[in-house]
Amino acid sequence: MNRNELKRLAQKYLAGEASAEEKAQLNQWYDAVDQGWLEKVDTKMPESEEEVKERIFENLKSKGFLNTMPIEEAPHKKRHFSRSLMFRITSAAAVLALVFFGWQFAIDKFDLANGKMVNVPGNKIMELLLPDGSKVWLSSGSVFKYPKQFNKANRTVELIDGRAFFEVKHQKSQPFIVKTNSLNVVVLGTSFDVRAYKKEGSTKVSVVTGKVGITMKGPQEKETVMLLPKQQVVLSDIQNHLIKAKAPEIAVNDWCNSKLVFEQETLGNVFRVLEKKYKVKIVAEDPSLYEERISITLGDQHLSEIMYILGFTKHFKYHIANDRITIN
Repeated sequence: MNRNELKRLAQKYLAGEASAEEKAQLNQWYDAVDQGWLEKVDTKMPESEEEVKERIFENLKSKGFLNTMPIEEAPHKKRHFSRSLMFRITSAAAVLALVFFGWQFAIDKFDLANGKMVNVPGNKIMELLLPDGSKVWLSSGSVFKYPKQFNKANRTVELIDGRAFFEVKHQKSQPFIVKTNSLNVVVLGTSFDVRAYKKEGSTKVSVVTGKVGITMKGPQEKETVMLLPKQQVVLSDIQNHLIKAKAPEIAVNDWCNSKLVFEQETLGNVFRVLEKKYKVKIVAEDPSLYEERISITLGDQHLSEIMYILGFTKHFKYHIANDRITIN
């Protein structure tokens, strides 16, 4: 999409005249230029559309995406300066419109009387500040539900799908409860990770600090399993019972910092993530390599460095040519 087309669609969006197809184009562009952005959202106070736009606009400026500061011009260049300033303002409005549109895709107000539903786009990590001051980081593809205000008895939220890391503010008389499809997590004040992607067929809870109580859902009341730091439980949809174990040494919350964190993941899945991030194609001549598993945390290294690490760890050789990596 060229600049003129981008400005035209953004102006139509701001005027409320954009069609569903045009909005989809804007959202596609937004996701393409803003991959991996960690967005922070304060949910304590309800925001109007204008307040959301203003907040995101300031966020963009702080990250260096926009520059709206006027530049001193000589008197004979005043006319050129006006056109230049207008162009920059229009461009900023275009970007702001697109970012706000992306925000609307991420946050759906399903029922203002009860709370909000968050749908995190596939290439984002979102940080929420909940009404009680607790924080939650939501991984890409997560669906999360929380109330506008917590009641006096408890602080209940729901991780419908995906992964979340919680830093819960301690309140002795008001337990914090995380509901998932298969189990409930009860704490007073602690930090822990919940992984409950429906496609994986299992739910995992790992504790970083404090104490966490885990209770399986079901028609009959079941005993609560208590977890301490560096402990975790896994509930498989097939086995339908909790397996308690020591948490792996790998930091469970590294993904909150936009790192690539893999815990006993297949190389096939690791390659797919790298393909998407670095826009390459990775092909192994031996298909059995895709099924080998690895636990590793990757930051913003160059792709060649990552491939060296993987090759050294899993004992394979590779060749990089343009946008294709061949493993032999």
